[in-house]
Amino acid sequence: MQAHRSMRWLAGPPVIYLVLLFLVPLGIVASYSVFERDFHGQVIHRFSLGGWRQATGAITLKILARSLAIAAAVTSLCLVVGYPCAMTIARLSGRLKQFVILLIAFPLVTAQLLRIYGWLNLLPLEWRGTTWCVSLVLAANYLPFMLLPLVRSCERADPNLLHAAMDLGATPWQAFWRVTVPVTRPGMWAGCALVFIPVSGEYLVPHFIGEGKVMVLGTLIVQQFMERRNWPYASAAAMWLLAVVAVPGIVSMTSRQSK
Repeated sequence: MQAHRSMRWLAGPPVIYLVLLFLVPLGIVASYSVFERDFHGQVIHRFSLGGWRQATGAITLKILARSLAIAAAVTSLCLVVGYPCAMTIARLSGRLKQFVILLIAFPLVTAQLLRIYGWLNLLPLEWRGTTWCVSLVLAANYLPFMLLPLVRSCERADPNLLHAAMDLGATPWQAFWRVTVPVTRPGMWAGCALVFIPVSGEYLVPHFIGEGKVMVLGTLIVQQFMERRNWPYASAAAMWLLAVVAVPGIVSMTSRQSK
């Protein structure tokens, strides 16, 4: 009983951190989405659904669809490239594996803005401002987020299961799909979530690599907040993106708990 109470106290600081730095700012943004905006861009504390009408309009929905399509394409590319790499890294010897993982994680300790400026120097001018170029740079930047959970899942996979399946008559392709993929599926889902969620709201890469020609929801929100001072519209668009990204994750977690 004493240990149970001490565990509750240990959970206090993370809960306070979550409430103060996530839930409270989220509530402030949600409140701005139902306020009015005057001609000069000032927020009037009077209930209005004007921001939500703009956020659910055809233009915003088109931008949202483009953002989610780019996020899905980047996630798929990272998974296709990262899965065989993760399987190879998991089979390396101890020190070599640690060195390769260190190389993979090294870009994460550098500022994203510095990496983007590096890409600006590498990419030809005619490639910039295109959707596929933005997707390519996003995939390169977020590939470590896919690789690290996949490597961990591949390390936990028992190679004897694969050999046993092949001994029972399965082809290498059948053994891969029916044994390896189910075992490593948690790492796949974790990697997809770590890539898809931040890419959906990405701002820096579309802004610099896209050169203002690739409008996604992240650039739209910053534009409405900073340039046009339409805070109700920007807040509603931010809540719209949060709902689209968070609801599938909540439903998935609830279904897993029910099972």
